Amino acid sequence: MKFSILIANYNNGKYFADCYKSIISQTYQNWEAIVVDDASTDNSLEIIRNLTKEDPRFRIFTNEENRGCGYTKRKTLEF
Repeated sequence: MKFSILIANYNNGKYFADCYKSIISQTYQNWEAIVVDDASTDNSLEIIRNLTKEDPRFRIFTNEENRGCGYTKRKTLEF
């Protein structure tokens, strides 16, 4: 059974390395991580893309403009 990890991000680049390490250290491997960035103004996308570029289980999407936490969390469900 495959499960999805849904991550709504806004300016949390400094925390993503810990999130990434936690996800990939799990013993269960049949998962995907869907990240939706809410038009961050920090270097979040660069950090996320650099950490996940070798792992196709991470899917990254971005909002064109900042839409807020609730919208972004709902958006993760669409992918």
